[in-house]
Amino acid sequence: MTSKAFWTEYFEDAYRDAAKKRREVIDRGLLLIAHLIREELPAATAITVNGSVLTTVRDGEDTIWRFNDEATSGKLSDPTRAHIRDTLLDMLTFYRFEKLLTAADWKPLPHLSDAFLVALPADPDRDQKRDAAPAANARPHGTPGEDAGKCAQCGRLLVWDKSGKRVNDMAGEYLCFGFRPAGSRSAVHVLTEPAAAKTQPAMQH
Repeated sequence: MTSKAFWTEYFEDAYRDAAKKRREVIDRGLLLIAHLIREELPAATAITVNGSVLTTVRDGEDTIWRFNDEATSGKLSDPTRAHIRDTLLDMLTFYRFEKLLTAADWKPLPHLSDAFLVALPADPDRDQKRDAAPAANARPHGTPGEDAGKCAQCGRLLVWDKSGKRVNDMAGEYLCFGFRPAGSRSAVHVLTEPAAAKTQPAMQH
């Protein structure tokens, strides 16, 4: 007969998997929001939100956009704001409890109910270009789908993506999740060693 301990562990496994997925929804949603904002406000480093409403965009300590502020309203287009609102709604549907949001480093604003200060993540494209391609003429590349080695941060096996210029893990994931050593700089997978550019055979005469 299957024991209570088995069914308890069976449930807890599913609960842990669901918690991980909820966290991924928050992390990936924030990457999307950061990209949307930086297309129009490249210097943005953090935002404040109240529910699904974007209330401010910040550059360090300075507020560079504010909700319903005539002086800054034109800096974010209506379609961008609508996309951010819809993304926040989707994120919070999965991850609404405050203690879970604070675990994801969303900082509650004490003077406003349901409001948070959220640091925007680094740009994954810029991270990967810096870490995997220090020089434009020496950027690593490979054949799409082929092995690219291990991630220098999490140790997962990597393959070249369909562009042959970036790497993802075997599940197709660019983001570097899981256990990473302290001081890891990049939000995306980083090659252990830059791949050498493939040399072309000499011309035969």
